[in-house]
Amino acid sequence: MFADMRQRLGLCAVVAAMGLGVTGCKEPTGPEREISGERLFFQHCARCHGIDGKGLPDVSGVRDLTSAQYMDGLTNDQVRRTIQRGKPPNMPAFGRQFAEPSLEVLVAYVRSLSSKPSEPPPQKTEQPQP
Repeated sequence: MFADMRQRLGLCAVVAAMGLGVTGCKEPTGPEREISGERLFFQHCARCHGIDGKGLPDVSGVRDLTSAQYMDGLTNDQVRRTIQRGKPPNMPAFGRQFAEPSLEVLVAYVRSLSSKPSEPPPQKTEQPQP
């Protein structure tokens, strides 16, 4: 009786393995859409830093991420560590919540908040002919 059950279980295992082999892994291995630093910021950071990055007035100790003076003093690695470890007691630690590509994009977006928009090149004005 046990030999018969083992044989049936073995047969079921083989059939299941063949089924997996036939269907394979049909899910894409990468993200289905482009990673958006802005979207990540809005979802995880804007509740304290505001959608513009200046910080909400009712959140104590929140940093103004638009301050070039402050942000220029930080390396990308420091920004990354702050996101992962937080800043107790106010900023939560996100730990390993973000995959490395998402974290890189988020750091770049946070950096962009303090960048001055590039100024258009000066317009050439034609000198009147004498």
